[in-house]
Order: sequence, then C-alpha cells, then structure tokens
Amino acid sequence: MLFEKDGISIRLMQDDIHDYQLMAKWLTDEKVLEFYEGRDNPFPLERIIETYQPIVRGYDPVVPCLFYDQNIPIGYIQYYFLNDLPETDRQKYCLENTDFIYGIDLFIGESTYWNQGIGTKVVLGIVNYLFEQLQAIKVVIDPDVRNTRAIRCYEKCGFVKVKLLPKHELHEGKYQDNWLMVIDRKKSLH
Repeated sequence: MLFEKDGISIRLMQDDIHDYQLMAKWLTDEKVLEFYEGRDNPFPLERIIETYQPIVRGYDPVVPCLFYDQNIPIGYIQYYFLNDLPETDRQKYCLENTDFIYGIDLFIGESTYWNQGIGTKVVLGIVNYLFEQLQAIKVVIDPDVRNTRAIRCYEKCGFVKVKLLPKHELHEGKYQDNWLMVIDRKKSLH
C-alpha cells in the first residue's frame, strides 16, 4: 500500500486479470472516456492488457496504481519521474528543469463517486507520498482546459496553473489545450 488515510488507499496495480478487468470496465465507460482517453478511444480488455501489462511489469517509467474508497476499487492513478521520460515527452511540459519533478494522471472510474471529495483525498495522498517518500520538489499535472471539475480538485490540493499548453493532447479527434499545473513541495498542504 502506497497510501492509506481516511478510508482512501492507493496500491500498485498488479499483473492480474482482476486489475485489468477493472481498467477495461472503467476505460469503456463513456462517462469516464469523456475526460480520459476520449469516447472514440475505448480500451476493451485485450487493449488494456496490451497497453498496461508492460507498464505494470516495469518496462515503462510510469508507475500504475489503483485507488480505493472503503476497500472498493474506484479509480486509477499513475505517477512518473519526468527525467525518466523520453526527451520528446519531457519537452511537452515546457519546463526548463525536470530534476526531482514527478507527473501524475488519474481518473475516478466509478462515476457514482464523482463530486464527493474523493479525488482531492487521492491527489493529496499521492502528492504527499511523492514529496515524503520519493523526495519530489514539484509535482505536475496537465488537465484538459475544459475539465473544470478536475481543475477545481487540483486547485483545492494546492496546484496552480503555470502555463497553457496549446494543442497538447489528442482527445476525440482534436488536439486540445491543457493547463500545466504545479504544486511545490514548499507550498504543499499537509
């Protein structure tokens, strides 16, 4: 377990059919896909295994995790050390220096858990883990500018918008603008 507090827990994703089935359930749900990957880009089980198994097995710098509310799996979060990414991926963040900076991405896969403050607890949990256990000095996230619910969550956690990333991610057939949002170790909430 990476984190456990107030009924929220985060654990590493396992190379296990159950974890892959959860991901396939979430990443074929149109409500989730509207904000993560795109409704035109579902991930049925075969594609989940093909995409996530190498990540779970450590062949990729991304660390995949599942998170739970009261022991019920409800979402996915991943983190990565920006220096471990290929140069072309690091350049997308438009940061001069990426030393000790981690990125995160997440979604709540069970839409009945949206708008309950759970995302805030998960984000704070992973941010504190990255600061305390991995010695991160900054954590970045890059939400689509239209995802106002996520942006509000990240701002509640202490992230600030630092840069608009024009045409940053392909989503539903169109390159979308994203915000680069950052939280500093010195300014983080505990």
